Amino acid sequence: MLLISASAFGQTAEQAERALSQRGELDEIRWSDPAKGVAFRAGIIRALEEGLEVQRGALKRVLAYDQIGSVKFGLTMGERQLIAEAKPEAIAPLKVFWEARKRSIQIQGSNAGDFGLALARALRKSGVFDEAVTIVKEIADKDSDPQRRARAKGENDTLAFIQVMKVEKAEEVEKRAWAVTEAADESNPDLMLLVTGFLMKKEFEALKNIEAENPRWMEDDEIKPQRNRHYHLALDLALYPSLFHPLAEAESADGLWQAVQVYLHTRETQRAVDTLEDLLALYTDSIHASKAKEMLTPLKASIESGKTVTEAKPEEKPKEAEPMGPPPPPKRYNLFED
Repeated sequence: MLLISASAFGQTAEQAERALSQRGELDEIRWSDPAKGVAFRAGIIRALEEGLEVQRGALKRVLAYDQIGSVKFGLTMGERQLIAEAKPEAIAPLKVFWEARKRSIQIQGSNAGDFGLALARALRKSGVFDEAVTIVKEIADKDSDPQRRARAKGENDTLAFIQVMKVEKAEEVEKRAWAVTEAADESNPDLMLLVTGFLMKKEFEALKNIEAENPRWMEDDEIKPQRNRHYHLALDLALYPSLFHPLAEAESADGLWQAVQVYLHTRETQRAVDTLEDLLALYTDSIHASKAKEMLTPLKASIESGKTVTEAKPEEKPKEAEPMGPPPPPKRYNLFED
């Protein structure tokens, strides 16, 4: 029996097709008419227009849909991983499973929608939005499972926000992003991760701008609270993924990296070092890992020497700006508080 392995992400469509046809009798089928007998085990190969193609031993047959009461798909370890991780490099095998099972989507117990949602997420991560929208709409309209329909709606909301980011004015995008965070709907973590990442960059830019325009902000009772709010929000938003969704490795590592940039900008070198060490300990395969390792040695040396290392280039700093002492410590993790 050929099973999709943990290395399934690099599989070609042809390899996935072979795995699909050689899964063995992992699945269970119940008749719509109990008089026909008890549930039986078989391998469901694919859902055809006329019915389910199933295999028991060397025998293959097609069962008409009106004869089937429900199904229960078994899953190999590799299939579980495909669904759970939804990586862009797994698009080929995910497409094979989705195309093979999508006609069964209305049968009670079908897991076609799980493969479809994983494929939609992988497509979204690859920037293939139109195809992803088509898939999630089909699942939201037809899937037999209400929870899966709700997940499909959530994925559609995420794709819709990406479209808003592409076509709407920046002010409107920011307004909608804040509305998502205020709703704090954790049933759609992908959307929360998307908007918090977007808003973090906005808040960091706002922090740098208000400091550049007001070099003596610490002495200004009107500007100082505004500056500190941008500072706190930039950090809260940057740390949100690793605190609340640590298994979202790419977003969590990116958030920690962005927090480092904030700490470097505000000359909080020790906090930058601590965060880099967290990034390297938790997300060793991150795209930021190599750069993080390079930065640690000079940053630690700067702490020992008492000199400051910043991300910004000298020409990016206003000449009249002088260090005003350390800013107040971050009011961490207050994203959803007033």
